[in-house]
Amino acid sequence: MSAEAAALRPGTTVAKTAAGIWLRGRRRQQERHLSLTELVRVPGPRLHRSVERQFGQITDAVSDRLEPYLGHEFRGRT
Repeated sequence: MSAEAAALRPGTTVAKTAAGIWLRGRRRQQERHLSLTELVRVPGPRLHRSVERQFGQITDAVSDRLEPYLGHEFRGRT
């Protein structure tokens, strides 16, 4: 192995590591703006719609259970 090749190896490793860290950070930043159904990765649009419907049902169930309590606690406020 030549001296040039030996000198390039650590630089390449550092560059790859830095790029990986930077790309992970950008991906996390982009994912923060996605909805929960967009974050769940499922194969195919049919299964994706099923997941959306399930999240919708969960949202409705939680809302139905919380509405009486919230209505009583925050009555008179809009």
